[in-house]
Amino acid sequence: MRQVYQPTKSPDYGVNACESCFQKQLVIDRLRQENESLRGELQRLKRKAVEGFFSSSTPSSKLPVKGNTTAEKSKKQGGAKPGHPGHGRKTHAPEEVEEVRRLQVPETSCPTCHTSLWQKGSVRRSVLDLDVMRVKKLLYELERKYGPACRQYLAAKVSSLLPKMLLSNELLAEVVESHYLQGIPLGRITERLKVNYSTISESLHRLGKLFAPCLESLKQEYRQAIVRHADETTWR
Repeated sequence: MRQVYQPTKSPDYGVNACESCFQKQLVIDRLRQENESLRGELQRLKRKAVEGFFSSSTPSSKLPVKGNTTAEKSKKQGGAKPGHPGHGRKTHAPEEVEEVRRLQVPETSCPTCHTSLWQKGSVRRSVLDLDVMRVKKLLYELERKYGPACRQYLAAKVSSLLPKMLLSNELLAEVVESHYLQGIPLGRITERLKVNYSTISESLHRLGKLFAPCLESLKQEYRQAIVRHADETTWR
């Protein structure tokens, strides 16, 4: 019997040699890749719309949408209810005071009624001051005098202290320079100075309100400047 051998298969075995079908397959592969790429981009945009630009690292103040915020919650106002007695600012205890400074009223006669002033004791004011990068607690004894004709009191004033401010001007300037010029976080500043975080934060807010009228003049100077610079770094 004659043995018949199977011929050798072509290297193109199993491949469609049709040119038009081959071009269609290339188009299909390209569309599949584009579809996968667009699906990934859509998923990224959806996640950014919910989580913000920095994903899980985005602070709550920068979140585009807060899922737990409802209309009922947004109407609520923080803080205690009206009529609730406040705690107020605590004064320094006698054993905590490191230095007592006594200030006197230089006037001897009342500037309003021009009569001799009467001694009316003094009022105490607790202050935190800076002493060679060390915060010390000061107690000012502000002398008070009284005009008997106009019935008005005249008290000594602390020159290195802003109104209703617990931090002295020197201490406040140190905090502003460290935080806004040197970029040191407030947490590290409070740890170094041993001052409460909320005390420093509230003092900076009050200082910002005092300098708010200066912003308009700064804007005018900036608009008239020949050279300008813009920094896109976000600030809280």
